[in-house]
Amino acid sequence: MSLSSKIIISDNFESIKAEYSQLLKPEYLKIFEYENLLMEGAREIISQAYIAENQPKVLLIMANKYGIDPQNALLKILEEPPRNIIFVLVAPAKNIFLPTVCSRLGIENRVKLAKSEPTGINFSNLNLAYINDYVATQVALEKSDKLSKTQLLNLLKSIIIDAVKNGVKFSHEDYIYFNKLYRITDLNAKAQTTLLPLLLLIMQRIK
Repeated sequence: MSLSSKIIISDNFESIKAEYSQLLKPEYLKIFEYENLLMEGAREIISQAYIAENQPKVLLIMANKYGIDPQNALLKILEEPPRNIIFVLVAPAKNIFLPTVCSRLGIENRVKLAKSEPTGINFSNLNLAYINDYVATQVALEKSDKLSKTQLLNLLKSIIIDAVKNGVKFSHEDYIYFNKLYRITDLNAKAQTTLLPLLLLIMQRIK
């Protein structure tokens, strides 16, 4: 992997951290991780960037949201980075970034398009009773070891894709929320914890 400033589109922050941690010694890697990058974080990043380095150093910045003001604050240093400083910005979607930020950095898309398996959900009949029955079925499969974490992750993706195919429209904030559900599932959250809020949100968007 070549060291260059870039934007990485990925919903798997842990794998990005592991990749750069294996590649670089700790003194040449500074990780910044936020739920939402605000001005305080931008100032911290800029301050770190101006620490003189005699070898390339990567500032790995990961956030689910990047505020407009913090992005504008970073523009100049992204355009003219200090010597030996490499910026890597990671987010779950490209449209989180301002066009001016995207224009200054190459974009590497690592989001894998999942093959959607039909979920069998009747979105036209989505109500509380239907949701409870569906979630209970998945919980029972999980308890009998017939629904693994990987299968649950794929089910989450398939439900979202199925919903879109059925005409459900989601907002940018919805997709950020889906990413959170995916991340906590990857950290071993159970089916009820993730499927119930997902289906309740979809029911709200249908109404």
